Amino acid sequence: MPDPSPLDAALALGRAHGIESADPRILKDGSNLLVHLRPAPVVVRVATFTGRIRRDPLPYLEREVRLSTALVAEGAAVAPPSPWLPAGPHVIDGWAMTALAYVDHIEGATPDAPTSFVALEALHDALRRIALPPGIELPLLGPATSDLDLAIDFAVGHGLLSARDAAGRRRRRDEIVPALLDAAPDRQALHGDAFPRNSLVTDGGVVWIDLEDCCWGPAAWDHAVLLRNTEDPTVERILRERDGGRAIDLAIALREIQADVWTILHNAHHDGRLDEPA
Repeated sequence: MPDPSPLDAALALGRAHGIESADPRILKDGSNLLVHLRPAPVVVRVATFTGRIRRDPLPYLEREVRLSTALVAEGAAVAPPSPWLPAGPHVIDGWAMTALAYVDHIEGATPDAPTSFVALEALHDALRRIALPPGIELPLLGPATSDLDLAIDFAVGHGLLSARDAAGRRRRRDEIVPALLDAAPDRQALHGDAFPRNSLVTDGGVVWIDLEDCCWGPAAWDHAVLLRNTEDPTVERILRERDGGRAIDLAIALREIQADVWTILHNAHHDGRLDEPA
């Protein structure tokens, strides 16, 4: 008998809490698997590819759930943890997952750069207001430090990067991080992966999703992520004036290192060049 799939595990989580989904819908199958347990307004998010790379995705999911819960209480526009079953994280048949409330949204819509910028400003304001939940420590620039190290290790282990190439990327990263922290002395909780496709367009405005990369650091990191994915000159001018051109340039360079490694991993995964996990 084959091992339970992530979809099987998501459905099992629903059944364990009295939710029978005869018509589940896969919303996304990429870094993670997102399953809408129709007709219930519940989305289960299973750490699939990210779980392989991170080996232990539970700390990421725990941070996301607890930070999202605090943000919802503050009135921030983020996808809320599910009120119909425990948000988790859960582990079912070896798959780590969380449960979110389904957010009604305009399918296929992505906010433009100015709209995303305004929404990110509001999210940052809320992140500055909340107190971090007890026991939750956000890693300093986590997506580009500890998490990037896991991604590089995975790429080397699967022959996607040479040891020399990996060392060069780490060396460049280790030069940029302290320079960025020096150029941008502000510190706060961050989304960590704040580009427009990590949000939903709803009738009430933009709702942020996918906070598993939440971290601590200068706002320039989130701003660089947004700029690199939108290239809007007006938004860029505003953020360069606010954060400083050097901080933005360093943050963009850091994001490019991180994003490039993950692109290599995703391409290999998409093309079937990775062995299936045991």
